[in-house]
Amino acid sequence: MTLFQQKCYRALKDKIPAGKVITYAGLAKLINHPNDYRAVGSAMNKNPFAPEVPCHRVVKSNGDLGYFSENIKIKIKRLQKEGVEVVNNKIVDFENITYL
Repeated sequence: MTLFQQKCYRALKDKIPAGKVITYAGLAKLINHPNDYRAVGSAMNKNPFAPEVPCHRVVKSNGDLGYFSENIKIKIKRLQKEGVEVVNNKIVDFENITYL
């Protein structure tokens, strides 16, 4: 595992609470790599610690769910269990539940 991946996983686990989401770009900024949002996506895809490291909380900047290495239905189920409403693979009330 790379140092970059470790930073992503640690920040996600320690800073993004249940019921909130963060964008790929937001997580990149949070770990002081503001231009590396695609690398954040790659790190989320390789997350060996899910769901303890909640990569299901990372979404696209427009509120779309983005990708999920497991079945997208699992991502939706995990988000809904945390109180995040999802309709048509998009976060409802995105602006109010986004961290950062």
